[in-house]
Amino acid sequence: MNHSATFARYFARLVWLLIHESSNIEEQKAALRVLVVESREGEYVLATRDWHLFANDEEMPDAMTGVQDAAAQMIGHALASIRVGAGSPAADLLGVARILAAEAMAGDGGDAASAKLAALGASTISFERVPRPEPEPAAAPFVTGSDMLMGGVVGVATPPMGVDSMDSVVSGGLSGLLSDDSSSGSMFHHFAAASAVKDSSDELLARLDRADSVDSATRTLDDLVTVAENAAREGKPLVVGDVFHGVVAREARVPEGDMKRAFVMAIRRLSKPILLRNVAMMLPRKRERLADYVAVLVRTGEDGADALIDQLTQAQTADDRRVYYDVLMQLNAGVPALLHMLGDARWFVARNAADLLGEMGAKEAEEPLIGLLHNSDDRVRRSATHALIGLGTPKAIQAIHDAIRDGAPEVRMQAAAAIASRREAASATTLIKALDDEPDGDVQLAMLAALGKLATPDAVRKLVAAAEPEGRLFKKKTAAFRVAAVQALGEAKTTQAISALRELATDREKDVRDTVQRLLSLVGR
Repeated sequence: MNHSATFARYFARLVWLLIHESSNIEEQKAALRVLVVESREGEYVLATRDWHLFANDEEMPDAMTGVQDAAAQMIGHALASIRVGAGSPAADLLGVARILAAEAMAGDGGDAASAKLAALGASTISFERVPRPEPEPAAAPFVTGSDMLMGGVVGVATPPMGVDSMDSVVSGGLSGLLSDDSSSGSMFHHFAAASAVKDSSDELLARLDRADSVDSATRTLDDLVTVAENAAREGKPLVVGDVFHGVVAREARVPEGDMKRAFVMAIRRLSKPILLRNVAMMLPRKRERLADYVAVLVRTGEDGADALIDQLTQAQTADDRRVYYDVLMQLNAGVPALLHMLGDARWFVARNAADLLGEMGAKEAEEPLIGLLHNSDDRVRRSATHALIGLGTPKAIQAIHDAIRDGAPEVRMQAAAAIASRREAASATTLIKALDDEPDGDVQLAMLAALGKLATPDAVRKLVAAAEPEGRLFKKKTAAFRVAAVQALGEAKTTQAISALRELATDREKDVRDTVQRLLSLVGR
């Protein structure tokens, strides 16, 4: 049996119980008992990568109870990993689970969690914090267009012109063509657009409201773009959001014509990844401005959706992730962007896109997701399997049933959990046949748990047979296998399942008896 996976599964379940069922003491004790036994088998390192939980470098299936919660709580507490020493006592294990289940202190860099661990005195357990981000270097001074034409300014280095700055200059020149004034002074105004603007964003927006010609509006829009670009470089996302929304809101009120085209050009210049990311990152921080920022992302279409998806995949807390996800659901452009990401060569990009498409129930993703079941990376195949169940189409369900024979145990476990979410006779038949042929112990346990969730008559009959003591005509069963079958019968809660549990109350195996007694006591309540 894979002890690291078993330890992580029950640790995640304990964290989940502490968060969602704090009064369920019996279940917490049961999970803790398993952890104490498993901790005697060696040292474990629980870590998070890309919003997924790993145990000794093995990724845990998200479908398992508590796995996503444990990963989210570790990220929220700024913990990169938790090292659990061999033979950790129950008090240490429970204490650390409680630390993880507690509400995180946003932005404390893991100080609160580390202080609680020190107070706990758990000598066998240690935390590794997420490294604090390096402070960004000061932005290079800006050089005006006229300075560049004159050969630069003494003491100021001319920065290399990147793609963003090149776009800004080109777009500025096009804005000039919209102006009624073709004088040399107007042209030089656009070359000097990168210089510092003295007016604030509020003053510029007020000036835009007073603009009585295309030329004056274009000049003000150019200054607003410059203010937004400078604010992004200086780490002032609130200013970026104010400028972007101010321009978008006013564009909607402008009638078609040259003035409208000036606004459209300004929004194109604003629709750069760095500026849109600044807008997207404000969504969970300024909830009272949510509608304003959503309006910007909707107006910028796929560019806005790309920026939102980028923030979603990097979100540090479950709450932030929910905000980003809810907004993504409002963007019609989000699905095309995610479909494009499915073909990305980077496994984590394709995996994140599959997860989101599954949550969104995007039916147009059916064929691409089925195609991902042949991806060489089992992490991508596992996410595709989970996503297909969210679609619920006949072809998607058939593909999940086929995935129960995947070469990777983790994918088979994910497929079993996905199949169990649909309580159909065909689901039980697929799992029963797969269980008979399954060589991996952990996958067997996952299939038994899935049968318990299905609770169909065929599923319960299979669980009863699995829970029975071995005889001369049956292959050898481990205690863990029988206990898992008993727990699945407790999950099923049918009359047949309860009757089978009562017959096992005097079983010769102590672990089986203890599990049965605990389950029957819960039924009695």
